[in-house]
Amino acid sequence: MKKKMKALVFPSQWKVELVEVDVPRPGPDEVLAEIRCVGICGSDVGIFEGTHWIVAHGPGGHGHETGAIAVEVGRNVKGIQPGDRLARMGAGYAQYSTHVNVVGHGKNERLGALPIVRNDLTVEEISFADAVGCALNCAERAEVNRIEGRRPKAIVLGLGPIGLILTQILVNRGADVAASEPYEHKRELAAKLGAHTFNPHEFRRATHGRRTYTDHIKDEFGEADAVFEMVGSNETLLDAIDLVRPGFRVLVFGAQKMQMVPYENCRKKGVELVYPEAMVNSKEDVDYWNAALDLIAGKSGKKLRLGELITKRISLEEAVEAFEYYDREKWIKVVVEPFRE
Repeated sequence: MKKKMKALVFPSQWKVELVEVDVPRPGPDEVLAEIRCVGICGSDVGIFEGTHWIVAHGPGGHGHETGAIAVEVGRNVKGIQPGDRLARMGAGYAQYSTHVNVVGHGKNERLGALPIVRNDLTVEEISFADAVGCALNCAERAEVNRIEGRRPKAIVLGLGPIGLILTQILVNRGADVAASEPYEHKRELAAKLGAHTFNPHEFRRATHGRRTYTDHIKDEFGEADAVFEMVGSNETLLDAIDLVRPGFRVLVFGAQKMQMVPYENCRKKGVELVYPEAMVNSKEDVDYWNAALDLIAGKSGKKLRLGELITKRISLEEAVEAFEYYDREKWIKVVVEPFRE
């Protein structure tokens, strides 16, 4: 067993470094896992840029979208063997980790929580569990199942990985889905998944006067029973409130530190603003780890097309530059492989 490992650290805003540190030793109630892959999440980019509320300065950073292999198992741990494929490992921008990401986004209230064994999935499939769980939570908190006698309508504003996964879940559940995204290749993928797509940057005063893309969506698609704000922009939140059907829900998932909400518009429309946690349905007190993993495996619904979201696979060394020059226009999901040369 190696004594040293490579890891990324995020010591301050706009700074990421590749360092060599000691491999962590598992305690009697812990598992040491080899991190085979970790997806770069928007929260990780926000931590690097200093726009996210999470602080993660230790080796491996926040790195929560992991697929891992058990290497050493503490003497008190039951049900996990060396060689098992593991979900729910955290601090994943490192070659090894003992950290367990219980519910996502840095929350770890349950002491003694263990990773989840899923030998029926590849480690790359497992690495999507956190993103799929977040999308599942958004879909569940929308509660469109309360709609009777017609097909539910949903609008997704922002087609990052979670937005694209959410689009698939909603389409697979029978909703009529529209999606807004400025970047063409993301709109094209959403269209392949069954969504009506719109470009919010297409409308300019010189050609459209006072008409906006939300006017166009309402004309072509109509108001929605659930509008999902996946960008983290106050302007997009205002658009979501404009697009929701009176008395229905705006799901605010995009991360930002402060919002300005138009009280008058919300009050007159009777809008419900709902803020889903990352991986937990705080209303029902359930998390979505196992449900997400089952969905990835195709056990609870149509299998998701996750491989199409991967733009590139890179090493830890390459990840330093990827954070510095992160390209939201070209990239959807970048997967870091800590043992990649």
